[in-house]
Amino acid sequence: MARRRGRRATLAALLAAVFVAAGGVDAAAAPDGPPERPEAGTEQIGRGQGCRAEHFERLTVPGARITGVRAALNPGGGKALITPPSGTTVPDRVFCEVEIALTHGREGTEGLPADDVHVWVWLPKDWNGRLQAVGGGGTRATYGAPSMVSALEDGYAVTVSDAGLSVEKPQIHIFLTGGRFNWQLFENWSYRSVHDNAVLAKAVVHRYYGSPARYSYWRGCSNGGRQGLEMTQRFPGDFDGVLAEAPAIYGAERLNMTMSWPAFLQNDAFGGFIPECKMTALTETIVQACDGEDGLVDGLVSNPAGCDYREVLNGQIGRSLPCGEITAREIEVVTKILEGPRTESGRFVWYGYTPGVDLNNSRTYTGWPIQNFLKHDPAYDWRTSTTDELINVFGPMYRSRLDILSGSDPVLQPFANRGGKLLMWHGLADGAFPADQSVHYYKEVRQISGERTDDFFRLFLAPGVDHCGGGAGPKPTDPFGALVAWVERGVAPRTLPAAHTGEDGKIVRERALCPYPQVQVYQGGDPDRPESFRCGTSFAKAVGNGS
Repeated sequence: MARRRGRRATLAALLAAVFVAAGGVDAAAAPDGPPERPEAGTEQIGRGQGCRAEHFERLTVPGARITGVRAALNPGGGKALITPPSGTTVPDRVFCEVEIALTHGREGTEGLPADDVHVWVWLPKDWNGRLQAVGGGGTRATYGAPSMVSALEDGYAVTVSDAGLSVEKPQIHIFLTGGRFNWQLFENWSYRSVHDNAVLAKAVVHRYYGSPARYSYWRGCSNGGRQGLEMTQRFPGDFDGVLAEAPAIYGAERLNMTMSWPAFLQNDAFGGFIPECKMTALTETIVQACDGEDGLVDGLVSNPAGCDYREVLNGQIGRSLPCGEITAREIEVVTKILEGPRTESGRFVWYGYTPGVDLNNSRTYTGWPIQNFLKHDPAYDWRTSTTDELINVFGPMYRSRLDILSGSDPVLQPFANRGGKLLMWHGLADGAFPADQSVHYYKEVRQISGERTDDFFRLFLAPGVDHCGGGAGPKPTDPFGALVAWVERGVAPRTLPAAHTGEDGKIVRERALCPYPQVQVYQGGDPDRPESFRCGTSFAKAVGNGS
């Protein structure tokens, strides 16, 4: 398809709500007439329709055609019946599983097969009146049934979509046979299927229960966070609240630069990676040296802006380790990894990783974005390319081809004007996406919306937390609950409770994260208790690390 098809103005009109046409049902309107009486032997657990496929076959989606519907009553306590991946254990509660298949046809596929998109909706007997849509991660549009379980346990009608990519395909799966890139699937994955999912799931809920969901929410991390942000920007009426955790925003070229930058730097310099033992030692040294910059030595880098990592790293030249002596060239490369992508003249391209991040993550993200989006060849050897090529050749290619992938439009007034709430959090030790890009987005939104920003958008940073969780720092324990309280009761989150658990699963540290730009200010007392901190505009006086 022509790549300009992805621009917002082109498809916004086509991807409106589910509507009444050819006997279809509008997502915003009640089903025609009274609810149908279930046939004998058919369980009716909703207030509207029974759990039967024929009740959902008349739904329609503009720009797409429904090709199949399945429904199954799940008694709970066993396995998912029709939602992949097979064998997923489900909660002990009765619910109706609905699967709807649809296609956008062969329009724009340039001779490739038409897409085959699947949407799943779970409808609990004891419904709380709300709909929750759940996103995917990486290059997956959804993880399927496992990602739906917690919402069902809480009484939500819950929905996901595979965007036509399937739940169980491998990570590099946007390609079709022969390495031909399918722009239709890419557009689905980028944003279109999330919108289709939202309006279709709302219609399913309305038809099944006989009334619409009182509130609709989105929850997702990584790519799932980006998917949610796309909806606030493109289709602000789809969700009342969006939880975007460590979102993969600025994905067109900036984020892909940062993800590939560390591997390309090391390959240019050494033809491979710096030994893991050296990266581990350097990570630990940075954390130890910069720990106290927030006024507390607790094993976390909470004030990365106060961390002079260049001086710290230079002091490691010549250090002897079991895997060899740390060289000046290795320190130069690690310094550039933390600085982030730059041109040969030193011009800023995008953010690097925060001091304190596990430097061994630099091995993780190598060339797959190039293989996927630029070369259209999973076998392409990224090691044949250089950092100069990454910045000056691949960067412009990303910009021209992936203009629909950014998820970073700072104009959120339409979402805010209808009462929408956006809650984001990002780990400062995120080794996948730099936390600074979420800060950058917040600042861009605030530049446009001013002080009103706090009425609809809040960002929380979590020291020591890796991508979507993990790491040594306390992770938010119930950010979705905070979002619901904000949407439904107007209780804006002044702090975000967070906790870190030990290997035995017991909580060993608790904090109350502060909304950016506020920071946690240590007041004295037990550093593992949230009451030992307050939110303020600057950290406490830096202290030494005791070494």
